[in-house]
Amino acid sequence: MDSKQQTLRLTSLPLLTQIEDVEQFFGDHIKNKGRQIVESVGPISQDALSQRKQTTVSFSSNDAATQALELEHASRRFMARSGGTEYISLNHTFEDITTLHSRANPETGHPDIDVVALHGLNGHAWNTFTTSEVVDSRAHRTREYNWLRDSLPQLLEHRPQQNIYSRVMSFGYNADVWMTKSVADLSVPVNNLLHYLELERQQDPHRPLFFVGHSLGGIVIKEAIVALANEAMKQTINPNSHSQGHYMFPVKGCMFFGVPHKGADIAEKAVGFLSILGRVFNVNTNNIQDLKPKSQRFANISSEFRAVQNEHSITVISFFETVKYKRLGRIVEEDSATYDYPGCPNAFGVNRNHKDMVKFSNEDDHALKPAIHFLARIASEAIALRNARSRPAIASPTPPAPVNGEGHAVEDAFSILADYDTVFLIDDSPSMQGQKWELVQKILDYSIVVATRHDPDGIDIHFMNNIDANKDNVKDPDVAAKIHRGIELKGSTPTRDRLSRHLRGYLQRFKATEYSENFRYYNLIVLTDGQPNPEYEDPMDISDQEDARKYKAAFRLIRKKIVEVAKKLDEVEAEPGQVGIQFCQIGNDRDATAFFEYLDDELRGGHKLGRDMIDTIKCQSELDLTPAFYKKLLLGAIDKRLDHKKMETHQAVKDRQDTALAPPPHSKATGKGKERQWSEDETIVASPTSIYRERHLSMTAPKHASGSAGVGPPSRHATFAHPILEAEEPGFKPPPRRSTVGSSSFSWWKSRDS
Repeated sequence: MDSKQQTLRLTSLPLLTQIEDVEQFFGDHIKNKGRQIVESVGPISQDALSQRKQTTVSFSSNDAATQALELEHASRRFMARSGGTEYISLNHTFEDITTLHSRANPETGHPDIDVVALHGLNGHAWNTFTTSEVVDSRAHRTREYNWLRDSLPQLLEHRPQQNIYSRVMSFGYNADVWMTKSVADLSVPVNNLLHYLELERQQDPHRPLFFVGHSLGGIVIKEAIVALANEAMKQTINPNSHSQGHYMFPVKGCMFFGVPHKGADIAEKAVGFLSILGRVFNVNTNNIQDLKPKSQRFANISSEFRAVQNEHSITVISFFETVKYKRLGRIVEEDSATYDYPGCPNAFGVNRNHKDMVKFSNEDDHALKPAIHFLARIASEAIALRNARSRPAIASPTPPAPVNGEGHAVEDAFSILADYDTVFLIDDSPSMQGQKWELVQKILDYSIVVATRHDPDGIDIHFMNNIDANKDNVKDPDVAAKIHRGIELKGSTPTRDRLSRHLRGYLQRFKATEYSENFRYYNLIVLTDGQPNPEYEDPMDISDQEDARKYKAAFRLIRKKIVEVAKKLDEVEAEPGQVGIQFCQIGNDRDATAFFEYLDDELRGGHKLGRDMIDTIKCQSELDLTPAFYKKLLLGAIDKRLDHKKMETHQAVKDRQDTALAPPPHSKATGKGKERQWSEDETIVASPTSIYRERHLSMTAPKHASGSAGVGPPSRHATFAHPILEAEEPGFKPPPRRSTVGSSSFSWWKSRDS
């Protein structure tokens, strides 16, 4: 045992053990000349491998801890005052999983999140994260302070916005394998970590999971997350899996301390990094072997993790050292220790060297608070998302009431869909796997319910790659779910080509009717992560070099096709709402976001078009699937009153009741044209018992007369009941109502779109 270590892991405790029992036991068995023996006892938790309890015990000195460790077997007979007798085990190595803290949420009976910490090279699951402070110098009393046990849970639990109850664990393993073992042995700690996590989390495998990693511990975490993602994919696509289509990837965030992440020559740099670490953590140089192949493994893990992190939207919080380690300097420079991705939190500097950068004392836990703030925010979103998934379904949709709770007449805003063929064009490339693909199913599921209520033909579901799976007139969400499950994510993202085919097919059918007023309108909704295939554009066709620098060729060619269609519709004097194109970006690619916003806000004026037929919306998580989202998704491109309304993303859910959208009693608009804004007093009404979320605009929740529906997250069976708003968009001409009977003769052309 380390000559300074004062804390031991205590296992095999009786089920009814209390903290007082532990203090009494060691007071009776250890001689310390009348001085205090036990400084603190950690929370007593269930041992996943047995029907017994475990805890951590911090003694007042290393001598007292050593005496406890040396107790003979006969002296280890432990009796709990409430009942139960066991022979306890004491351990100072903290190998495998150790629960440092666990407290259940009083409302649910279990912790909200799990946090698992991993040390680095030559580290220790307890000592790496621990500082020591003098309590009484005369009595030679010192106290060990481990921020994972003594600070992190309290900071999470006592937040003013939301109390987050956590289980915090540390994982002890032989990190020296990166230096002293063969490449084949590098997977041993990863496999052990996954094995113990499975045991500890078997009662609740979907509980949000967070990792804390120091130095090489971060590399082990990355490899473990990649392995979890591979297993998640197997469960999603395996037809015999019980969790097929419902697997919820548990990892939500990582806190990385001094973990190298990037560099074009990271494999080469890793050799030097591993060599330096060996000197920092006193590894015998005679035992170091195979650093070059290990450095390549190091680089591969970093690359694979980045793909998984992006796919599952894992939040990464980075910490870098600001103090040099002796003559070696900063072991991991700020640039390398900072994990960059769109929307990432700023990296935090820690005023310590690489070896000590995860040792926070009781006095300086304020240094942790900004990072804990981000961790808590991510945890809150994950908890809200989990609660949203667990909502029970409500009754099937019913037609909207002719009057609202205040007696005002209302009209269902979605009734406009009766005049449209609604077609979903879906990106089914590999970049859509994971959470993005789950969101596609949920969007289809709900959209079918709403659209079919107004259009007996349902919706058309078309794919960019799996063209053979295209299906028209889908009316049943279960049919859509079956199609969704059968899709193999493959190929690329031929957005321009597929968009062109659909629009050209519609124009041909429209022309065949001699542009009849009775021909059905076209509502095309594109679901994509945003990044289309690279395209070649002849330099001779580029007239605006500034535009060419700003947007990729693929984006410019998509724009060219849209402009071409819009001008053709203007030429034949088609109705303003004849064609609508909604781009729903499922992801956060910044280039794609900028281009879609340009299409929405500037295309019409920039190309002098007589119509605005584009709308855009983003969806980054299940929390975004609100009633307002679905209204804008389905109507934004065809109802210009919704076009300029911006949606917030990652909305938190506060209650668990699945409720329906109610009509606002009054709505006002100010300004004209593109400068038009919605006033502060526009509201969507919620019942007093079911308020969904506070919003800065248009989602407030005043008191409402009984009988109105509440505002809540959507489900397959939620009911919409919106009015046509009183204030019309200046210059907006609502399309005339069309008879679905008179246009049925053209329905056979649909299958030719793809």
